[in-house]
Amino acid sequence: METQLKASRAAQRALLIAERRAICAQQRKQWDKEISEQVYHWCKSNEVKTAGVYSPIQAEPSLFEVFPQLAEIGVRLALPSAPAHDQALQFSAWKPGDELMKDRYGVLVPMESAPVVKPDVLFIPCVGYNADGFRLGYGGGFYDRTLAETPKPKTIGIAYRMSLCELDVQPHDIAMDFIITNL
Repeated sequence: METQLKASRAAQRALLIAERRAICAQQRKQWDKEISEQVYHWCKSNEVKTAGVYSPIQAEPSLFEVFPQLAEIGVRLALPSAPAHDQALQFSAWKPGDELMKDRYGVLVPMESAPVVKPDVLFIPCVGYNADGFRLGYGGGFYDRTLAETPKPKTIGIAYRMSLCELDVQPHDIAMDFIITNL
């Protein structure tokens, strides 16, 4: 049964990523702007001090447009890196203009000299998500392990609305506090 469930999640993941990649560039830019505006207003109204953000991969929503604005209102940004396959993510301080490098997965991360921080809030990319706030990721478990740590930061899933789907929730899955999508 578990093998069948893994296959089902893998197939669902592949379909959702393919649909996301099929979005035309103009539409993606508009949706990213809508999402970024909501992220900005949420951070401002919640007086966020440190936000864990991400470098988009596989046609994820990009928040890079809002990062300079967040830095202007005093939000300290941090990008994740995966220290080892079976560990939680580690977040390192980063600000727009800082040099980035590619990690072993090809994801842009801060330089190794960047200080490690514990964000108050995490903006987490979702391959898919359900109405209850559970997310489907890439299957590596990095965010699951990160969210299992205490204290758990506030979690906001980031996704295109078209990624809303039915999910078989697993015992290790942790719901997002809420999801921000395009309007």
